[in-house]
Amino acid sequence: MTPAEPQAPAGGDADDALTWGDEADSSHVEGPTPTGRPRRGRRSDSAGDELGADLDDESGDPDSDDDEDDVDDGPAVMSSASLVVHGVLGGVFLLWAAGWIVAVGDFTNPFTDAISSLMWNLGELFAVVAPIAWFVAVIVLVPVDRTGRRLAWMALGALLVAPWPLVIGGSA
Repeated sequence: MTPAEPQAPAGGDADDALTWGDEADSSHVEGPTPTGRPRRGRRSDSAGDELGADLDDESGDPDSDDDEDDVDDGPAVMSSASLVVHGVLGGVFLLWAAGWIVAVGDFTNPFTDAISSLMWNLGELFAVVAPIAWFVAVIVLVPVDRTGRRLAWMALGALLVAPWPLVIGGSA
């Protein structure tokens, strides 16, 4: 028995399987572009073209924005290094939360009345939750395209919410 010769697919070239296709392909999907949104306060390179387009507008109103091509509505994309640093800092915050759990276990409640004991226990709960809450707050509140500012806030939080009684070695 001899192996059969490979045959080209009917209706196409044999090299069609090695191409990615183009916009005419029905399965083509555009992915996110790695460029972020333009920063505030900076003018784009096509600012002069936009001025001329506003003057030629049919309505005569330079404030009307019928063309939204200059704004990227897609999601901003982080670099690989930024993702790695975010992951490392997220791990640090999880370790800080675990450290607070250990540190809180070493503390004894010095109060006897109900209100003071409740406040002591609430403070211990907040100490355990604070590192995770800081990390989530920075992720939610600082935009992706401000990576430097986001990492600075995370570094500051890593110093502020560290389980200092455990790190120093003392107890309260």
